[in-house]
Amino acid sequence: MCTNIRPGETGMDVTSRCTLGDPNKLPEGVPQPARMPYISDKHPRQTLEVINLLRKHRELCDVVLVVGAKKIYAHRVILSACSPYFRAMFTGELAESRQTEVVIRDIDERAMELLIDFAYTSQITVEEGNVQTLLPAACLLQLAEIQEACCEFLKRQLDPSNCLGIRAFADTHSCRELLRIADKFTQHNFQEFHSSTHGLPIIPVPFAE
Repeated sequence: MCTNIRPGETGMDVTSRCTLGDPNKLPEGVPQPARMPYISDKHPRQTLEVINLLRKHRELCDVVLVVGAKKIYAHRVILSACSPYFRAMFTGELAESRQTEVVIRDIDERAMELLIDFAYTSQITVEEGNVQTLLPAACLLQLAEIQEACCEFLKRQLDPSNCLGIRAFADTHSCRELLRIADKFTQHNFQEFHSSTHGLPIIPVPFAE
């Protein structure tokens, strides 16, 4: 609300007397200054590209992930922004928060490389040759988006020759939606599955009775 405004007052003198409402909005009748809000679509992409170049050149990297025999250079802030697993590791009281080299166990080297690349590029390719290691790695790092992509890939690969293997794989990694669809697929195609004797399952995991 504006108080004690004398006729002829304009500009900042008027604005300074407004004590309520939007402090950036001039009183009614006073000309509004020209404004043009701008949001860059290029900025996030270009920023990631530069940060990824820094990573590839091992510049400003503040952590090295040791996965098997592989060493992966990275930036804690990028990993923490993308993965709740890394955020808890680097911002908590764990010893890893103070280490420059961090050993990551129980994860495939190539899968980790793919996931770190995704963190810096927002791109990843899920395929038959990597989905079995990529999904467990994404589960460990709590990368829900990649988990969903892997499950979507497996849904599209369902076949009478592999549905039981995919079902077991989904159950192992708590992929409820994939498990539900694999169950449904198995029920609807039981006769074909029972009579099928050719081809190898895409996920060679034995079905647990």
